[in-house]
Amino acid sequence: MQFLTGTQGTDVHEHLLNSDGQRIGHRIIAKGQITGNGKLHPAPAHGVVIPVKGRIEFKTDGYSEEIYPGKVVVMEKGELHCMRGIEDSEIIVVLDLLR
Repeated sequence: MQFLTGTQGTDVHEHLLNSDGQRIGHRIIAKGQITGNGKLHPAPAHGVVIPVKGRIEFKTDGYSEEIYPGKVVVMEKGELHCMRGIEDSEIIVVLDLLR
């Protein structure tokens, strides 16, 4: 068993775990901040975006939806996306690097 703790503060984008087949990321997105410099970018692997705090606009090509704790996004490798903090927000991203 392993307990992983992320950094707190502003502009956090870190990997809590990198194993042979899995990556767990932790990100803090400030209100108004847009990931990927505002450009859609491809998901590096199949994964799940899990909000743990705040509200986020999750954008894909031609579509956007609000996510928040209890509402997650499942992405396939290569799917274009970016996120904008509606509120100060925090997410965990779990990637399956073997799929």
